[in-house]
Amino acid sequence: MEVILIENIEKLGKIGDVVKVKAGYARNYLLPRKKVLRANKENLKIFEEKKSIIEAEENKRKEKSIEISKKIKNSEFLVIRNASENDQLYGSVTSKDIIKEIKAVKNIDFLNEQINLKKPIKKLGVYKILISVYTNIQENILINVAKTKESAESQLKKYKNPKLQKSISKKVKTEIKKEKELSTKDLLKDIEKKDIKEENETKVKKTKTEVKKVNKERVASKETRKKIGKAVKGRVISEEKKGKSKKVTKKKEIKKKLPKKIKKSPKKK
Repeated sequence: MEVILIENIEKLGKIGDVVKVKAGYARNYLLPRKKVLRANKENLKIFEEKKSIIEAEENKRKEKSIEISKKIKNSEFLVIRNASENDQLYGSVTSKDIIKEIKAVKNIDFLNEQINLKKPIKKLGVYKILISVYTNIQENILINVAKTKESAESQLKKYKNPKLQKSISKKVKTEIKKEKELSTKDLLKDIEKKDIKEENETKVKKTKTEVKKVNKERVASKETRKKIGKAVKGRVISEEKKGKSKKVTKKKEIKKKLPKKIKKSPKKK
């Protein structure tokens, strides 16, 4: 779609320029905000008739924008948000949030497209944001996202004093290094303790196994002794029985060999 610019628009052109834009962009944004006219004979005629008025209005807008840029130049805005221990926000800070904060503090209205924020802020810290106040007029502001006013002050000091930030980061790194070294030492100690414990447990297990083995051997030797004792006893008994039986048989044999007793005749009365 071809349109006539009735104000200076960044990346499109200056007043009076006829430019091609996407139909959706023209219908949804440029035309409702009265930044352009449809490019046709009637509108071109109207523009030529009102060109001086349009240009005068544009100059007024430019002057106003210069004043606004002075007001917001290097301004600092505080946004309080809840965050986790690793500084991650519960939510985010968007262009709309920044516009609200500027409106609350400076009473100046901006549009979303004037806030050059590539992606929402999701972490605590100080952020430099570029504001497109007007065509070729831009200013930087600082957005300080913090949990409290106190933490915001310390964040801002660190941001403005990079040397302090470097020294703090060095200290933090040194502390982290020390913690790592200590944790490594502790880990080694734990490993040594574990090894000693395992070694002792192994020794105890071996000792127990050996004791069990010795006890088994003792029990086995006792049982063997009992068996041997029983066997010896049984043998002795059997030998005794054999001896007795031999004696009995000998007696019987002797008796057989002896002459039979002569029967005594009864005495005469």
